[in-house]
Amino acid sequence: MGTRLLLLEDDPDLGRTVAQALEEHGFQVVWATSQEEAWEALWDLPFQALVLDVRLPEGEEAGFHLAHTLREAGFTQPILFLTAKDALDDRLHGLELGEDYLTKPFALSELVARIRALLRRGEVRPRRVEVGEVVLEVEARRVLKAGLPVGLTAKEYQVLELLVLNRGRVFSKEEILERIWGPGYEGESNLVEVYVKNLRKKLGEEVIETIRGLGYRVPG
Repeated sequence: MGTRLLLLEDDPDLGRTVAQALEEHGFQVVWATSQEEAWEALWDLPFQALVLDVRLPEGEEAGFHLAHTLREAGFTQPILFLTAKDALDDRLHGLELGEDYLTKPFALSELVARIRALLRRGEVRPRRVEVGEVVLEVEARRVLKAGLPVGLTAKEYQVLELLVLNRGRVFSKEEILERIWGPGYEGESNLVEVYVKNLRKKLGEEVIETIRGLGYRVPG
């Protein structure tokens, strides 16, 4: 049996397209078109992750409200929000209530990659991750290259760990700033570029890939 996902999306065309795409990638999808349908499904079946539209017939932030209710009820599955809201406050709200968000319109391939990253994040954190010659020893917070230790600052390690543990997923500069330096960071605008440049110098140019116009990723 494939990984079961709950998809809450009231737009019939988008919901059908997303559900079909996820099923083609091996997921078992239960598609709900309202809060009530989603709530009933969640009590009837076990789900490994939830994909919730924010704007629903029940309200502009109905998806956020449902997530809050679910957390209070004890549901712990990772939540990814689909939203047309891309203001900083909306993104931060999504990260407070869930684990990730994706703004519309979006590429189906990115949605699949983000869901897989969420599911990996929900598993036991790996003790050791290899990316070519680079090894990340997660528990020890240590990095090796060709078997030799590499000295990283705390922030360099955090940026690297974020990208490595979510291999294949593209993170924008803004997302990296929010997750590593905290919401509302207003320091140097080129900070992420500087840290990525430093990591490449220490670990090799191929470790972190630039996706033009989108951000950075560690190739999956």
